[in-house]
Amino acid sequence: MVVYEILTYEYDLPLLKLLNRRMSELDCAYALEAIADGVVLKIRGESAENAAAEALSFVLGRDLRYFALAEYADALPLTLADKQTVLRDALEAAQCREERKILKQKIADYLKTHRTLILEGFLRFRMQEFVMLWELAVEQAAARVLMQKEYGELIETLKRFVAGRASRVNLLSICIHADGTITLSDDNDVHIEYVDCAPDGILNLLVNMAPKRLTVYDLSGNEKNRLTEAILAVFGSRVKLYR
Repeated sequence: MVVYEILTYEYDLPLLKLLNRRMSELDCAYALEAIADGVVLKIRGESAENAAAEALSFVLGRDLRYFALAEYADALPLTLADKQTVLRDALEAAQCREERKILKQKIADYLKTHRTLILEGFLRFRMQEFVMLWELAVEQAAARVLMQKEYGELIETLKRFVAGRASRVNLLSICIHADGTITLSDDNDVHIEYVDCAPDGILNLLVNMAPKRLTVYDLSGNEKNRLTEAILAVFGSRVKLYR
């Protein structure tokens, strides 16, 4: 029988429950006992070290990852709703980058010479590359949230600007082609082709023209085309959309 002590002094997580769930998925005889600041894990059989490494790779790489990411997200100067969005996106990104086999090997190497594992100590000193990826996932998710908020504020500003601006065109049609090119047509049958123009540039042009009515033919094949969504948000009921 091999006996391990798994401890944590910082994380308020149900370690006994988590380890029991991970161990129950393995084909081995084991016992768990709660102690101060952690649990004692007893495993029988020749594959005891491998089983412990397997279970702990899930605890550290997935269960503790959630708590760590939540801690990073909570430290951000954002609203609660934004923090929840950041955490959700960061968890998804971290899951895509998971390297559990590498983590399992690190834990197995450690358990060859140690019978006590402190979760936060192992996390800080032996999982630096994992921690960096988790922090990066949170930073990238936070950047996306801030960009979306800023973009939403910009759209609201343009919406108010258009509402108070005298229209220079009665009817304007815009065709968004599948190859990214754009055709503008007014009610005098004047056509302008844009081969290489950013969506923001087209949107600014439309805002300055402030058409009374705007017909959009979205042939991009993209259900959430950025330009189309922005036109709908800014011009609202003035828009007729055909996909």
